[in-house]
Amino acid sequence: MHDTNDTPHDSSRPDDIPPSVQGILDAADRCVMCGLCLPHCPTYRLLRNEADSPRGRIALMQALAGGRLQPSEPLLTHLDRCLTCRACERMCPSGVEYGKLIDATRAELRHRGEAEPPGRLRLLLQNVADIPRLQRTAAAMRTYQRSGLQWLARKSGVLKGLDLETLETLLPAIPEVTRLHNHYPARGERRGAVGLFIGCIGSIMEGEIHAATIALLTRLGYEVHVPSSQGCCGSLHQHNGETETARHLAERNRHAFAGLQLDAIISTASGCAAQLFEYGTLYGGESELPAPLYEVCDFLQLHWPQEGPGLKPQPLRAALHLPCSQRNVLRLPDAAERLLSRIPGLKLEPLEGNDECCGAAGSYMLTQPENADALRRRKVAAVERQRPQLLLSNNIGCALHLAGGLKAQGIDVEVMHPVVLLAKSLE
Repeated sequence: MHDTNDTPHDSSRPDDIPPSVQGILDAADRCVMCGLCLPHCPTYRLLRNEADSPRGRIALMQALAGGRLQPSEPLLTHLDRCLTCRACERMCPSGVEYGKLIDATRAELRHRGEAEPPGRLRLLLQNVADIPRLQRTAAAMRTYQRSGLQWLARKSGVLKGLDLETLETLLPAIPEVTRLHNHYPARGERRGAVGLFIGCIGSIMEGEIHAATIALLTRLGYEVHVPSSQGCCGSLHQHNGETETARHLAERNRHAFAGLQLDAIISTASGCAAQLFEYGTLYGGESELPAPLYEVCDFLQLHWPQEGPGLKPQPLRAALHLPCSQRNVLRLPDAAERLLSRIPGLKLEPLEGNDECCGAAGSYMLTQPENADALRRRKVAAVERQRPQLLLSNNIGCALHLAGGLKAQGIDVEVMHPVVLLAKSLE
């Protein structure tokens, strides 16, 4: 097993290797190619191709960085198929930081101009980095859905002609944007102050979730601050090679919450929480948020008072989906379950296959729709077997992806965030 601090210099490597490339080589050197990660990799389990496994991709990244391979369409396809779910990283006995390794490789390829994002991904990255622009786009999409244009476009066949048919089916129903205040006072005895991170897609799609979170936090005695200057967490940019944009967004969010004297900053989406949690390790200590970062279910289960608010019984059967970001990055597999166990009458069971990615994976559902659909079908089949009345998930991307799959199969199971169910249970 190699340690990057004492790995001997490889005399076959040139002396003028850029630091970014040397970092990739050093990270790849930690891998001993044992293969213990393979059974935990969703794309390897799906495709049974060594080049679509963590071990195979590390070998490809190592060869790319060392100049033994040149970028080609097949090679880049193997890298692009990675979900960055980081299940391999959680299981690695050598401590290979696979997430950083593939992010660095994608950033280096983008820097060299050897891997440009497809048009639909480029448009998404531009929109989420600019919240006003994103909200204008969402308003246009809402008009498209509600005016009859969507029905006409589908019936006319124009979407198929423009190669937009598959992409258009991924579009969820766009709600009216919920406008949040900057400050919500605590109810009853004040226990502290927290900041609420709402993100980019969340600012449009998570209105009900944010309202439920604010209701719960203020009921528990916390005043809630929602700074209007915050923006996208930068996760999509970080994982698609746009490191500098991701760093800029991290700085923006740090400044947005600075000076508020907060006890915690809370994210309702585990994917955003994972990115926010790693600001310091990704971009340096000066990029860390000015208060401890919590995923909402974890904060509520840790800070729920012993004599907390009463909860009404919910005689329901619910399946709990566990996002990869919650399991593999935040390492909080039990937070939502611990929180929901407070609801009387709720029969909660894990969704079968919680150890495997659902296929949403940020932008993956757009860039790799066939693999994303194949992984989602396994989740949909699990829901069909278990037949819960509710499917609970605490990541917005996963929830939208799963809801779309259930709807396409005609399975009438509502997908809900755990905090929405908890808020509905408040007496």
